[in-house]
Amino acid sequence: MANTSIDEGIQKHFRASVRGATSDDWFETLHANRELGNGRYTLPVFAVAWAGGRLMEGLPGAEPASEWGERSLRAVLVGAPPMLAMQLVTGASRPGETNAGSAWAPFQDNNGVSGHSFMGAIPFLCAAHTAENPLLKTLFYAGSTLAPLSRVNDDAHYSSQALLGWWMAWIAATAVDRTSRDSSGNWDFVPFPDPSISGLAIRWTW
Repeated sequence: MANTSIDEGIQKHFRASVRGATSDDWFETLHANRELGNGRYTLPVFAVAWAGGRLMEGLPGAEPASEWGERSLRAVLVGAPPMLAMQLVTGASRPGETNAGSAWAPFQDNNGVSGHSFMGAIPFLCAAHTAENPLLKTLFYAGSTLAPLSRVNDDAHYSSQALLGWWMAWIAATAVDRTSRDSSGNWDFVPFPDPSISGLAIRWTW
């Protein structure tokens, strides 16, 4: 997407359909969701939920809140380093910053991945992984797209950059979920490199 016309096409659609609408309601609603990806607000919330749930153990809702806060913090710690690295590796710029558009230019800039999209998706994805009710799961997954949509809406990132931020949040939240569940059946396939042979290995985590 970043190296095709798709990004520009989606930006034009947002400008015409949302920014050019007769009412500002849609624009303002989407814009407000950018704060979901602001770590200055969300990280303390995660920490308070984690610690508060532990301190008030036994009270209704304390355990789920604590687990959600812990998972969200762990997902940020797991996903932030590769996300920051990918911002530089892709080297893309924000809309209007350069003539290159959304095209990747390794190490030329640090906006190839939307950090707000990453941070804003984490709490919803972690909540979705812990929710047992199918409807709640669906609502949480839908909520994880709010911050990415706000970045495209605000012309702060191209759609590919917002999507990449969401995807890296998904990978981090999924990795945390796998290590938080019972180890029974927790197996997968991994590359098996060796000086003399290469292939796939079956890994079981306990």
